[in-house]
Amino acid sequence: MSADQKGNWAIFYSKIDEPTEWKTMRYQRNDGVIVSAKTYDDVYKFTRFKEAYNFVKDLITEDHPTYNAQVKRVCRTRGKGFYLSGN
Repeated sequence: MSADQKGNWAIFYSKIDEPTEWKTMRYQRNDGVIVSAKTYDDVYKFTRFKEAYNFVKDLITEDHPTYNAQVKRVCRTRGKGFYLSGN
């Protein structure tokens, strides 16, 4: 296994109207829609926790928020899989 020594952080999110369907962020489109990742290579990885935290803060404090979101550490598993750890 290999990992960035600084850590890799990902955005774990769900739509407010679908609170039980959590996904991992791949990217955010220009219209604000977040696209989900299927493999480790697809996950948008922040190398600094503070940057990921600021992204989440901006996302959930919009005038009319669309998403619930959390910052999680992303870890690679065998093959193309990944898992998230953290509170």
